[in-house]
Amino acid sequence: MSNLLTAIQEKQKQENYRSVRRLLTILIGSVFFIEMVVMDILLSFTHMSKMADTLVDATLLSLLLFPIFYFLIFRPLTRNIAEREKTEAELRIAAVAFEIKDPTIITDASANIIRANQKFLERTGYNIDEIVGKNPRIFKSGLHNKKFYERMWHQLLQEGAWSGEIRIATKEGRILHPFWLTITAVKNAQQETTHYIGIYNF
Repeated sequence: MSNLLTAIQEKQKQENYRSVRRLLTILIGSVFFIEMVVMDILLSFTHMSKMADTLVDATLLSLLLFPIFYFLIFRPLTRNIAEREKTEAELRIAAVAFEIKDPTIITDASANIIRANQKFLERTGYNIDEIVGKNPRIFKSGLHNKKFYERMWHQLLQEGAWSGEIRIATKEGRILHPFWLTITAVKNAQQETTHYIGIYNF
């Protein structure tokens, strides 16, 4: 699960960097444009003293920049901080739940294992390094025919979920007793499958 959390957090960091760069570009452009406008206004008041000119320049610049700072920087920044704190809290909860629930594995969209919790490893006798990058077919017991898996994947691809009774083999080849497997597809905002989560109820 730590690998998945790290990937999610890294993606969030990249998105934050892009947001900061965009805000800086807007800020610099806004200051440059507004300063030009202020200077153009001040040029029409040639009778003003240097001190008055400076005060008017600073006042106008502050008044014109305040709404830009507030709506384009302050509000998005506070909202981003709140959302990030909420996301991090949810990820911490998910990480704890992942380790205390039933034996569970997570794969990428190509069904390659990227993580398994401790309960799954204890049941099957594998170390995490032995199964990461592998397809779950390494747990096949040989008791299910080709049509069984074809039906499984057909339903999974069509409906985004599958559940049924299945038997798997341990690292030593011992076939475990029947249990209920629930596979759920995880989709992104574009409804593209990014991961599969398999929960084994022994």
